[in-house]
Amino acid sequence: MRLYPDVYGRRFAWMLADLVMVAWIYLCVRAGLWVNNLVLQLDALAQGVINAGKTFDSWILSFEQGIPNSVPYLSDFLHRTAAALKVHSGDSLISAGQAGSRGIHLLALILAIIVTSVPLVFAVAIFLPRRLRLIADMRGIHVTLRRALAQPELTPQILEILAGRAIYTLPYNQLLAYSHNPAEDWYLRRFEPLARAELERHGLTVERYFGPRRALSA
Repeated sequence: MRLYPDVYGRRFAWMLADLVMVAWIYLCVRAGLWVNNLVLQLDALAQGVINAGKTFDSWILSFEQGIPNSVPYLSDFLHRTAAALKVHSGDSLISAGQAGSRGIHLLALILAIIVTSVPLVFAVAIFLPRRLRLIADMRGIHVTLRRALAQPELTPQILEILAGRAIYTLPYNQLLAYSHNPAEDWYLRRFEPLARAELERHGLTVERYFGPRRALSA
């Protein structure tokens, strides 16, 4: 599989684009982790509520364990008070704190995914189709030309196809870099200069298929 063009300028440009894309992916992931860690700092509030509930429970337990059992009336009163306190114990605080902690972790995960995925999907949606199209175009033209050059009788037809693509799709000023008169070359069936233009358009080196390029005279 051909990943990069033969033409050095385009090869450097696409390699740089790939590096920028990798850096962008890294930055998106780092941003998501940063948001995740930032939101998780709110978990300290939930842990504080949980610790308060546990502290309240420990106070009730200490109070109950410290009640004397041999004092008439007073012992019964204190035991009833301890039982009443258990109804309003720290269990509700602990449950609320645990629910809040789970909610904070879920919120941190959701925000991290959003912060990471939204710019990443936007960049990939722009970059990836062009990257895949470049690879597909290079591979398709390369395979077609290799097959054509292996069968010389097909070469004129392949040159005509490439020349037709060039003269109908490339800007005229680009065609002039390969031909003094593109329209005349097409009319006289001199397809090689126009085919070269189409080939280089897709980043393939013309020398690979047609030999060294002849310089245009002034």
